[in-house]
Amino acid sequence: MALLEVSGLSKQFGQIWAVRDLSFEVERGEIVVLLGPNGAGKTTTLRCIAGVLLPDEGSIRINGTSILHDPVTAKKQLGYLPEFPQPMPYLTVWEHLELVARIRAMPDNWRQRANELVQRLNLTEWRDSLGATLPKGVREKTILACAMLPEPPLLLLDEPIVAIDPIGQQVVKGMLREWRERGHGILISTHILAFAEELADRIIMLDRGIKIAEGTPADLREKVHVGASAPLEQVFAKLLEQ
Repeated sequence: MALLEVSGLSKQFGQIWAVRDLSFEVERGEIVVLLGPNGAGKTTTLRCIAGVLLPDEGSIRINGTSILHDPVTAKKQLGYLPEFPQPMPYLTVWEHLELVARIRAMPDNWRQRANELVQRLNLTEWRDSLGATLPKGVREKTILACAMLPEPPLLLLDEPIVAIDPIGQQVVKGMLREWRERGHGILISTHILAFAEELADRIIMLDRGIKIAEGTPADLREKVHVGASAPLEQVFAKLLEQ
């Protein structure tokens, strides 16, 4: 059984299908990246999986539990970083982590884990700062720390490095590799092709809500008949043309 199973997912806004009949899986110990142009349906897909949006059609199972039929149990299996993370304005960075620990009923040793995340993500100087005062990159790292604190089997990350400085990006990428090695599944939506190339075990290409290709970066290069050293930008453009 895959860690994440998405089957026939469709979501419509008015007359527009944001996602149409999308099916894929994420295995344990795997990083899967959703790629596609603006409006491809990447964020809508993650929001449906996280239980933020209700699909019009299809099923979503996380660690064997349906997000539609048992959302409380399913959501305990995931951590979610939205595209535009918004910390609560009157809670400090540390209080955000404490709130997550209380909601998840984590054991008392959560503080050690939280301290490790604060140090690793270079949040120490912001530890006692209110959410309303945080720079964009710090907001992103704060919500990422909250997503990681309970160590859920599945991470859903929507543009996880777009606001983070280059050193912070390297830290985040290192942490994601470590999570993969420990058997966690990670689903990332991004438009940063170099980030996808560096981390993805498998790439799912979307265009106007429809899956147009899926495979390893090598698989996708073979699909469009380009060399093994061809940049992912070239592969991306050719897939969209087709």
